[in-house]
Order: sequence, then C-alpha cells, then structure tokens
Amino acid sequence: MSVIYAVLSTFSIGLSDFFASGVTKRERANEVTSTVLLAGVVVMAPAAVFWSGNPTTSDLVHGALAGVANGVGILLLFVAYSRGSLRSAAPVAAVVMSGVPVLWDILVSGASPSTVTSIGLTLGIIAIALSSYERGNPDNGPAGLFIAGLAGTVFGILLILLSYIGDDAGGSPLLLQRVVAFLVAISVARATGPRIFPSERSAFITSFGAGIFAIAAIVLFVLALRGGSLAVVSVAGSQYAAVAVLLGVAIRGQRMWWWQALGLGGSSLAVALIAIG
Repeated sequence: MSVIYAVLSTFSIGLSDFFASGVTKRERANEVTSTVLLAGVVVMAPAAVFWSGNPTTSDLVHGALAGVANGVGILLLFVAYSRGSLRSAAPVAAVVMSGVPVLWDILVSGASPSTVTSIGLTLGIIAIALSSYERGNPDNGPAGLFIAGLAGTVFGILLILLSYIGDDAGGSPLLLQRVVAFLVAISVARATGPRIFPSERSAFITSFGAGIFAIAAIVLFVLALRGGSLAVVSVAGSQYAAVAVLLGVAIRGQRMWWWQALGLGGSSLAVALIAIG
C-alpha cells in the first residue's frame, strides 16, 4: 500500500509542477511560491481538525523544520523553472531528491534493501533522467540546473524530516509544516519585491490550484512512509518528472523522444520491482 501512496504522490507533484512552471514564466517565482504554500495552509487547516492525533514535541519540531525546507525548496525550484524549463529542471531536482533519502536510509539508518528492491531503486533513478532529458534544449542553462540541483537537495532533506513524524501524530505537524513554509515564502517575497501574491488573477488561481496538488503530495508521501522504507518511498515518489513529460506531450503537444519513452517504461518497471521487493 505504501508504494501506491507514493505513486499517487508522484502524480500530485507532477500536476503541481506542471501548472506552476507555466506561471513562473510570467510571474515572479517568489509570488508563485507564496500562493502555492497559501493553498496548503488553507487545505491543511480544516484537514488537521478531522485528522486528529497525538503529536509529540519531536513530531512538531520535525514538522517545523520540514516547513523551512519546503519553503526554501519550492522557491529554488520555481526560480529554476523561471530560468529554464520544466523538462530540464525537473529531472535534475528529481534525481537529487530521490538520491539524498536513499543515501540517508542506507548510510545513517542502516537499512539493507533486498536485491530486487536495490535493482528497482537504481533503475528508478536512471529512469527519471531518461524520461525527462531533452536533447538540444535551449533552456538547459547551467545556472538553472545548478539551482534545480540545490532544490533537489533541500527536497531530499524535506523527505527525511517528514519520515521522522510519528504515525500517530495526525495532521498537526503537516499544518505546522505548511504554515512555516508559507511564512518563509512571504518573508522572501516581501523582502525582494512589492507583492506577496501574483497580481494577475489567472496566475493566482493556477498557482493556488498547484498548491492543492502539492499539499496532497505531502500527505500521500507521509501515508506512504507508514509501512514503507524512506529509500523505497522516495524513489517511487520521485517519478514526477516522467508525469510532467507525459503532460507536456498530451496537453502542450511536445515531442517525446525514444529515450523518454524508454525512461517511462523503466519507471513503471522500477515501481513494480520496488513493490515486489
């Protein structure tokens, strides 16, 4: 069941990034980030009331730290999107994001995945890069890719912090996580520009919708961690770059190269191996 939640989280992240990346081309990344995180606060506030639990101090601390990582990570990713493209930035962030928790789970937590799972993890990381690489992409600048790599590192730390929230904590740590992330975003937006949210109504609505998918992804990831290892769930949940490619082909009419199709097939096989392992 944890792999199913992780896959659902992948689709939520892919949809969120697909919509938000388009807005960052015409609005400031800071303002888009604030709107995305505002949606998370609006959704999690009532959800936390019904998702009751008994959070410990450790749960709340990890939730708050995850909020800092979430705010910084989304801001960096959207800056990368504004300087490059979804097809170039997303795979870099996804590969790094999936790799950080895998190393943490193996080196720090002492996890020992089975041979089948290890093959699935390796194939999954390769598939992310294959499915999203765009040959001759003029937007594939080194600055944007470097920022995307930083975003992936911060997101990897975010996933590690979320893994330390207890199963009985309920929705309060996630609400705190989103509130802290929102405060980080509006602080940066206020310090660097005249507005906190996009002035264009359509941009605000699209960003807010992206934020709903983003918070759904966080909730699904936390549910996936119940009964699943951090490394396995992280790689299974990091296939969102492949989702972005499919959306680009289906909605924006973008071309799919043969290696992208191979990567998409590899993603499916990787998730299956992880589930079996």
